[in-house]
Amino acid sequence: MNSLIRLSKFSLLIIIALAANSAHGQDKESNNPYAGLPFKDRLFFGGDLGLSFGTITYIRIAPIIGFNVSPKFSVGAGPSYQYYKDNRFIGLESSIYGGSVFGRYFVIENIFLQTEFEVLNLDELYYNPTSDYIPDRVTIPVWFVGAGLSQRTPNGSGFFIGVFYDLIGDINSPYPSDIAVRAGGMISF
Repeated sequence: MNSLIRLSKFSLLIIIALAANSAHGQDKESNNPYAGLPFKDRLFFGGDLGLSFGTITYIRIAPIIGFNVSPKFSVGAGPSYQYYKDNRFIGLESSIYGGSVFGRYFVIENIFLQTEFEVLNLDELYYNPTSDYIPDRVTIPVWFVGAGLSQRTPNGSGFFIGVFYDLIGDINSPYPSDIAVRAGGMISF
């Protein structure tokens, strides 16, 4: 648990450092069109949806709410729900609940770097000597870092696709590998 707390604090420090760097030295009038805007005008909403059907059925719904710190840097958070069923194994089915926080920094116009810390709660199957599986819920951390491509309108709405690597690689992770590809969208009002 201590390593989880250290990792979440480290991820939070990275997000704060990126925010400070993004805000440092910016002229309110010329470099940051968000400066002086009301809080609600800097918010955006979005998320991602994942679907896979076949031997492994996977459905992911992850809405987010974000805040544009500057034109290059945004932060956000949101809940997630995933349904996972693997037909290769009897009884391997789980509803996965979680939440995440992220920081996204645009290196150039449409290319971003992102760190995201996610906590998931899912069933873990333990083997019982009577040959029965006994489900128990476990909470696991996932820490993604990666990059992506985003197509945005001037108001910040748009879509993204990214490739992310899980630095923790917990054995109970529902992700089939340490690499995840995500696509989604965002809307600014």
